[in-house]
Amino acid sequence: MDAMFSTGWTARIKARTAGRRRSRPLATERLESRMLMAADVSAALAANRFVWNGETVTARADAWIVGTNTAAGSMGIRTGWQTSSLGEGFVSLIAPGASPTDILGWSRTTAGIRSIEPDRVVTASALPNDPSFSRLWGLNNTAQTGGLANADIDAPAAWDVTTGSRSVVVAVIDTGIDYNHPDLAANVWRNPRETSGDGVDNDGNGYIDDVYGWNFANNTANVFDDNSHGTHVAGTIGAVGNNGSGITGVNWQVSIMGLKFLDSSGSGTTSAAIAALNYATMMRRTYGVNIVATNNSWGGGGASTALRDAITAGGNAGILCIAAAGNESSNNDSVGSYPANSVGTFGLSVAATDSSNRLASFSNYGATTVQVAAPGVGIYSTTPNNTYASYSGTSMATPHVAGLVALMAAANPQATATQIRSTILSTVTPVSGLAGKCSTGGVINAAAAVQAIRGTTPAPLAADIVDVTPDPRTTSVGAVLVRFGQAVTGFDVADLSLVRSGVAVPLAGATVTTVDNVTWTVGGLDRLTATAGTYSFTLNATGSGIVSRDGGVALAASASDSWSVQAASLVDAGDTIATAALVGITTGALRFSGQIGDGSNGLRDVDLYRVTLAAGQSLVIDIDAQSLAGSSTLDSYLRIFNSAGKQLAANDDAAGSLDSYLSVRATVAGTYYVGVSGYGNSSYNPNRAASGNRGSTGSYQVNFAFSSLAAAAGVTRVAGFRDTGATAAAQATAAAFAMYGANWNAALPAAPAGQRQLRRPSC
Repeated sequence: MDAMFSTGWTARIKARTAGRRRSRPLATERLESRMLMAADVSAALAANRFVWNGETVTARADAWIVGTNTAAGSMGIRTGWQTSSLGEGFVSLIAPGASPTDILGWSRTTAGIRSIEPDRVVTASALPNDPSFSRLWGLNNTAQTGGLANADIDAPAAWDVTTGSRSVVVAVIDTGIDYNHPDLAANVWRNPRETSGDGVDNDGNGYIDDVYGWNFANNTANVFDDNSHGTHVAGTIGAVGNNGSGITGVNWQVSIMGLKFLDSSGSGTTSAAIAALNYATMMRRTYGVNIVATNNSWGGGGASTALRDAITAGGNAGILCIAAAGNESSNNDSVGSYPANSVGTFGLSVAATDSSNRLASFSNYGATTVQVAAPGVGIYSTTPNNTYASYSGTSMATPHVAGLVALMAAANPQATATQIRSTILSTVTPVSGLAGKCSTGGVINAAAAVQAIRGTTPAPLAADIVDVTPDPRTTSVGAVLVRFGQAVTGFDVADLSLVRSGVAVPLAGATVTTVDNVTWTVGGLDRLTATAGTYSFTLNATGSGIVSRDGGVALAASASDSWSVQAASLVDAGDTIATAALVGITTGALRFSGQIGDGSNGLRDVDLYRVTLAAGQSLVIDIDAQSLAGSSTLDSYLRIFNSAGKQLAANDDAAGSLDSYLSVRATVAGTYYVGVSGYGNSSYNPNRAASGNRGSTGSYQVNFAFSSLAAAAGVTRVAGFRDTGATAAAQATAAAFAMYGANWNAALPAAPAGQRQLRRPSC
């Protein structure tokens, strides 16, 4: 390794496809006492039992969930530890051999850590297959099973109002779904932005080929159900109705997203569940997918701050978390069951009833912690490979409620999650045997709930201009995202205004495009925002003509965002060292915009930049492509060379994205070259154009952040590589510097020996 450089690329890796660095599934605690599978799985997956905060927990060996205010790689993890992002500010930490005491000590001395907990084990509440019930008494009870007539959710009367809509999505967080089942296939969600089987993250959400959802148990795109539990749940929510075969779900038509986090034996980890919940939140909040509920027919593992926060994040995005109360015949008010006890006002905890409106013998209950009951004994539904079966459990009650949420969202697309939840609670059918067993004392009533929500005053139509980051900027803004609370029509450039330092900027050449009518991209802004100044971008509600697509509700209020441009610099970087673009500063920060694939070299295109560093001077290079407003198709690869063309450092993915990042320190003064290319083209010769392989293409921005020259004083040259970001404080400073383009005023300390660059694992 060349002795001219030391590097400090912190461990910030995102899951990509098979071979991603995410936590593996763990053995989990059973919800249903009659289920016998968890013990063997627990032993096989090496779960540990220990006391944590006074509670005996069963958790994955060496695995922890960390809530952090910094990027995963900025936490100052110890040698041999690994991290991966779970989304929404949470990280999975694998710390081999570290005791709970070690972990607590580390967390207390590491800046930016706001919470830490074991990665507890959980399990599905799958019960023995009992095929004796072949009728859907839960939807329409005629005493066909010997029970009580009308002890059901009164679905037929609800279907007089609506039978559902495929524009409404329910995420089934479970063992997967059989997306080929004839009674489910038409109602399986398909990602409109993803191309199946091309091995490309087409929508830029960090998941390759997530056509039906994602498999968090195995970190793949394959969500096929290898257990049956998830497919059974999916059938109750939305088996295709009126198709002349099989059964019908609560919804005749709906879209079911498969988020598999439990393995073939029904076991999984809390971290995988959190990642699944956060995926659903991301897809609604960032990509406009109309997910109205997650179905969580699983439990175990004890209270989890990270899990609760994931549920809260989903709730704030408009997703209700519907959770099984549990199958231990226990009072959740006294002994909590999770995630049911964590849903708060962002969801519903569901108990199970039988066909005579009695609380099921196995069902958990709670006068304050369980809200409603639903049919959960002998529920007939779909199972993999074109089969059907009857299962029992609060797992089977829960999808009746998740299905009702979707049915109500179809009846009134403007209804908010809060309105839907409160309507379900206020329209239950009272049952004397449920008094004191759940807060409403009743079974959900689909007919009453749908009728009530249909008459609910539509929620105001709101819009948000997604924050333009980084701010202040050192380059122009290419595109701005505008996101509405629901699908809209009537939005065009005439509804927008742009002002720079108090002077109106005509939006000539600007464009407005959308895929789903929820998230819109305003493009063509590069030239309009290339001049230094303070910009204000406004969506004007008055006279806009913007209305909701389904209900004709007009946009209620204007929205705006502002940012500043310090100095724009747009260059055409060359493909070789001889033609490299000069970075014309030696201290401070400068940002460039570029495009990989725009020249004659096509997929082999490379952009090279020339920098000059003093001995001991530090440089942070930060690529923004996937993280830009409007996003980019570029999966970047970053390399640094000496003047002879020898590679000194490289990085692929960082900070939980496909963007690249390097923090380096020169041990020898001189001229160096920074190469930007697309992933796949990572071994080119910087002295010869088009010498590499075909790689990813797309636009990007690169920020060069130089430390002050004063930092070089007294520096001792060290051969090899050292981490320039050893402390969490220094890493946090570097991250803020790279993001905001502030002046660099602090030297970075040296790191403990043994830390090295992390690369993408081979696939």
